Amino acid sequence: MRWSLIALLASLVLGGRSTPVPVNPCGWPDELKTNAENLNFADGAVGASPKGWLLGPEWAWAPHVPIYEAKNVPAEQCHASPQCATVRSLRSDPSLSLTFLYQNVDVTQHRGQTLIYRAFVRVDPSQKGVARLLVRFHRKDCSTTFRDDMGDHPVTSGDWALYEIRAPIAKDAYHMEFGMQLIGQGAAWIDQISMEYAPLP
Repeated sequence: MRWSLIALLASLVLGGRSTPVPVNPCGWPDELKTNAENLNFADGAVGASPKGWLLGPEWAWAPHVPIYEAKNVPAEQCHASPQCATVRSLRSDPSLSLTFLYQNVDVTQHRGQTLIYRAFVRVDPSQKGVARLLVRFHRKDCSTTFRDDMGDHPVTSGDWALYEIRAPIAKDAYHMEFGMQLIGQGAAWIDQISMEYAPLP
């Protein structure tokens, strides 16, 4: 299933509440955020879903037995923050073998620049799941200008480490998806996200 379709579905429900929003044919909301939000996961209570983030495709589904969940966790589970986020599998289901904690952002103000996306990530090494940071840019016609999901070097360690994606933003880029994937069973944690914009080399 394409993530643009998942973005369409997830845009309709957040935190279990039905929230219809206008969407375009590409599947993302017509009213994109101008900036990423809650990158330190400080907004919201421990145990709650991270505010400003979507979990594709779970939060868009009709009532069902959850397969994955995302929630805020306290400092003892984090790298160096009072609060961070975890994504974990709740059960095995062959129909859905991955999930994606993400945001949709308008990147027109950053065209012609490079996004430097960094985050500390770790996984539960006792499980078979792996984590990946992901950045993807699209044009208004829905075509993709850039995608990097750390496919050849996923996160497999239980130790915190800093990971980075450098993403060139095309001069006709419009929409960005960024976040973290969990693929398979287990859990992944993400902390201390930073997003910097620099001139293209």
